[in-house]
Amino acid sequence: MMRAPKSKFSRRLAALLAAVTAFVVLLPTSFAMDKPDLSKFPESNVILAYGDDPTTSLNGLEKNADEKAYPASITKVLTALVALEQGNMEDLVTISAHAVKLSSANAKIGVKEGEVYRLLDLMYGMLLPSGCDAAKAVAEQVGGSESGFAELMNEKAQELGMTHSHFTNASGLHDDDMYTTARDLAILGAAAAQNDTLCEMLTTKEYTITERTKGRTISVRNIDRLVNEPKPGDYEKVSALYPWCIGGKTGSTNAAGRTYMAMARYSGVTLVCVLLGDKVSTSGTKNSKYDKIIANRFLEAKNLFEYGYSYLFPLVNVRTLKAEGLPVEFSHPVQKGQETVPLPTVVEDIDAVVSMYLPARLALQSGSGEIRVQVEQPEASVPVHAKDPAGQVSYYYEDRLLFTLPLVFQYGLEPDPTATPAPMLTVETRPLPSPGATAAPVQEIPSSPEDAETDGPTNLLWFVLPPLVLIGGLFLFFLLRRKKR
Repeated sequence: MMRAPKSKFSRRLAALLAAVTAFVVLLPTSFAMDKPDLSKFPESNVILAYGDDPTTSLNGLEKNADEKAYPASITKVLTALVALEQGNMEDLVTISAHAVKLSSANAKIGVKEGEVYRLLDLMYGMLLPSGCDAAKAVAEQVGGSESGFAELMNEKAQELGMTHSHFTNASGLHDDDMYTTARDLAILGAAAAQNDTLCEMLTTKEYTITERTKGRTISVRNIDRLVNEPKPGDYEKVSALYPWCIGGKTGSTNAAGRTYMAMARYSGVTLVCVLLGDKVSTSGTKNSKYDKIIANRFLEAKNLFEYGYSYLFPLVNVRTLKAEGLPVEFSHPVQKGQETVPLPTVVEDIDAVVSMYLPARLALQSGSGEIRVQVEQPEASVPVHAKDPAGQVSYYYEDRLLFTLPLVFQYGLEPDPTATPAPMLTVETRPLPSPGATAAPVQEIPSSPEDAETDGPTNLLWFVLPPLVLIGGLFLFFLLRRKKR
């Protein structure tokens, strides 16, 4: 019967509907946003690029992407990639005098000459608060010297295709001979997005570094506002958390201005955002006014990502997709007695809103047949009713799951009515008389075995004898009474 499968799939489909609802609610944005106007951005060099092809901007969102610029501390992402590939994260590093030789204006975590730290700990110190002292120590450990490490950085940059970049140090401190472009940094971001260890580091909110000889600890905090809230203070600071961010790196020098590179991943699609050259002055600004200038790059990156994903994953009605060629009707075998009957099933809510990956929709509209359909059906047998759950259908594009929708039966099917059997009659059969013989008179069929053993005259005597005995007894009674008198 249908009942058990229906109960099981009802629960499953209810969960599916909740997931579809949450999927739509948690989209980076609702319907497609207006394209950002990069001319209004304070940065001189901007790009929003595909992770799969970082040399290509999304829908033309780029500004001076191939113009020479300074990376500042975004450089530390390349430092981390090289260190992860060529260093041992468990190595112990002794802090040198060169590592701590920094000006008071440079970002640092406060390690001291002669202290010993794990290379892994210094990586967190370099990436989360952008410690230049930690970056120098990492470079010396892996490359033998910071200049030796810079050679490894340039080799990696060329390997990645960053053909318009040159690096002279591991920290990003300004050097006229260290330069890059927004497009080259998009290539770097795409490579970083493929390194799970690096992304884990870049999305860590807080970390404690422990010195290995005396046990001194240093707590570091992620200053990337797409990943972490700003450190609480005496005034309200701008929040820019973005749930799809998988890592980013800030930078700031007088020559470079404020810089930022970030990566995001949504529904399997990676985007990279690069913002270079924001030189809006903070002179004379304090508290929240100052913070709004500092936070602007984070809000811009978040805005670019939201636009990118709303452009790539626009919300669309399933009925519209049906008109464009999306199959929404299928056949479901139902067991009816000894035969199998195919019943039509349809998408339960034809007016449901889903997020359709833009390349997949273009393929659907062109009829290229790249949309793959996978139907999951429970076993079913009669009775089946219209709107009963009938499994689910999933749509794929190039092995990417687009969305899943529940199916229902279009109409019902009942079992054949069971006929009531006719009562069984017992008929007595007798042999036919032989030719010339007289047939015996028809007699009633005895009503009981006792009657069958008594012939007709005996039956009559039993009806007459009791009244005669009663009359005789009464006559004798009155005769004897009279004689006594």
